[in-house]
Amino acid sequence: MEEGLKRFVDRHVIITGAGSGIGQGIAHRFASEGAKVVVADIDQEGGKKVEDAIKAKGGTAVFIPVNVASEDSINELIQKAVEQFGPLHIGVSNAGISETQSSALEITTEEWDRIYGVNTRGSFMFCRACGNVMMEHEIKGSIVTISSIMGRGAKNMTGAYASSKAAVIMFTKSLAKALAPMGIRVNNVAPGMVSTNLYRPVESEMLMEKDSFVPWIIEQCIESGQLLIPREGTPDDMAAAVAFLSSDEAAYITAQVLCVDGGMDWCW
Repeated sequence: MEEGLKRFVDRHVIITGAGSGIGQGIAHRFASEGAKVVVADIDQEGGKKVEDAIKAKGGTAVFIPVNVASEDSINELIQKAVEQFGPLHIGVSNAGISETQSSALEITTEEWDRIYGVNTRGSFMFCRACGNVMMEHEIKGSIVTISSIMGRGAKNMTGAYASSKAAVIMFTKSLAKALAPMGIRVNNVAPGMVSTNLYRPVESEMLMEKDSFVPWIIEQCIESGQLLIPREGTPDDMAAAVAFLSSDEAAYITAQVLCVDGGMDWCW
């Protein structure tokens, strides 16, 4: 990151799923650039740790618990955030979960609904709520959703996850069209392989050690030439992309998907 970059001074940002992984990286990035950050997560311990870490670095942050599968919880989050930091300028829909390695033929209806309830329905409800509060306060803000390269090229064992993220991409484009007349931009970041808690179910089912699945995939992709930049992604890589799309530097960009995947998307 460019030293001393301050693109979000006095801007209010809400990030869901900010208690760990990519969301945590995004929260720290915005705070480092002067934003007032709402750390939103269902994990209260993780969310509070991120709030405390940001404050320890001199940033401004507050943790507000949220269950993005609940519309009432999302509405309460937005209300508390506005009360805390004023009108909303940027919303980042990052919260997401994955299934185990069940294929589209094996996944249960209950598991399918659980994945879609968080990844797709949760993103829809949060982003719509952000758009509504921006319009209410006449803020020409920015909304960024987080999908996945899986949403652009599904593998065999991603029955619900891949399609849920593909749905997020198309919803992003639809919302961008709906909010464009109000000057609100909506974009999407599609991460490649990043070691986060998202892969815990996969590691458990495959009897792998914690944080071993992504390095294993990366190794396979490097050996087969399917990865143009030979390393795994980091939360900071994703945070840089989200910050750019949220900034005034991206003022002419909306309804777009930015793949941050080391070139893996083009090779699959």
